Amino acid sequence: MRATFTDEQQDIGRTVRSLAAAEPGTARAALNDGWQAPACDGPLLRDFGLLGVPESAGGIGSGLIDLLVAVEALGAQLVASRFPAHAAAVQLLVGAGGTGPVPEEVLEGRRVLTTAVDVPGAAGWADRVSPDPLVRTLVPYAAQADGFAVLGAEGVWTAGSAGITARQSVDPSVPLSEVTLTAPAHADPAGAGVRRAALVVAAELCGVAQGAIDLAAEQARTRQQFGRVIGSFQGVAFQLAEALTARKAAWDLTLYAAWAVENDRPDAAIQVHAAKAAAGRAAVFAAERCIQVHGGMGITMEADPHLFLRRALVLDARFAAGSWHRRRTGELRIRDRRAA
Repeated sequence: MRATFTDEQQDIGRTVRSLAAAEPGTARAALNDGWQAPACDGPLLRDFGLLGVPESAGGIGSGLIDLLVAVEALGAQLVASRFPAHAAAVQLLVGAGGTGPVPEEVLEGRRVLTTAVDVPGAAGWADRVSPDPLVRTLVPYAAQADGFAVLGAEGVWTAGSAGITARQSVDPSVPLSEVTLTAPAHADPAGAGVRRAALVVAAELCGVAQGAIDLAAEQARTRQQFGRVIGSFQGVAFQLAEALTARKAAWDLTLYAAWAVENDRPDAAIQVHAAKAAAGRAAVFAAERCIQVHGGMGITMEADPHLFLRRALVLDARFAAGSWHRRRTGELRIRDRRAA
């Protein structure tokens, strides 16, 4: 595994950051006006849809890490784009065993998909028999999508909707719904698809953590108390250092897990579960520390720290909660230890 990003990957990150920086405030606007597609939504779906899609699935051989770099950059800016959810849906299809090329209209963003993975009232992915196999919850942008990439006990398939019930999302810039899906005419084995898709969510969580840290660091550099900037106080600096350490560990783990998945490493499943759990914990922790650094105004609606906490909580719950991923990591490690 490479220890540094390639020039192309760095260019991807810079380009996506520039697109995101041109549209600040989309997460805040959604608090009052509901979700509206940002102007960058179209270019992202159209021009970056081939990221992470191998040639066998109709792509140009781009690696999964290329996609994660782009998604992480979006997460740091809290952009209310459908691109991460669409990209996760594509990865769910790409990694499914037996699946052929992904349709061009999907890769080119003319048909927008989203993921349907979480089962109401159940922990973990919907890869086992559930009470109602055609109902999924925590489905992002369901009303704004053209179709769904679904994970079930049968495998992975694309579906339409037989009914959408909007749910109240703690982050209105990521609308969530409960969806009744159409039955599959054919399903492909899940393969590595769910792992690839989960890493897309983990990458966005790492971006949210970085954005919260950046906001808190700016506050620490500029706000003064007792004649000194507050960043010079250990009580502030240590909180930011802890958040930065957690975020760095989660991002490194996410990148390693992506490499492990693409190279069919025997520890790939463990690393994916560990990465999703670590990314969720890092994002929530960083957002909470951001609130603390902002002091009394940090808990007000006028300040921005709560926007990062909202996004972190929503993403941490999707593709199974971090607590389930931590439990699965332990179970798989024990299993491997016993087998050895």
